[in-house]
Amino acid sequence: MPAAAICTEPFIASGNAIAKIRGIEDYPFAVIPHPVGSLEEDGVAQQAWRALPQVLELLLTK
Repeated sequence: MPAAAICTEPFIASGNAIAKIRGIEDYPFAVIPHPVGSLEEDGVAQQAWRALPQVLELLLTK
């Protein structure tokens, strides 16, 4: 099943490290601004719309 990982900016280094450990050093993921956990529903929706173009690119071209 196709999937795309989404990462907030402060966790880019962690995402890259995990990908490297898993043997997929160049694993692409969408990046959105931090934070997400403290957002209300409308804020989460805005972040989802912000991530959508990146997610589509990952799913359709990678």
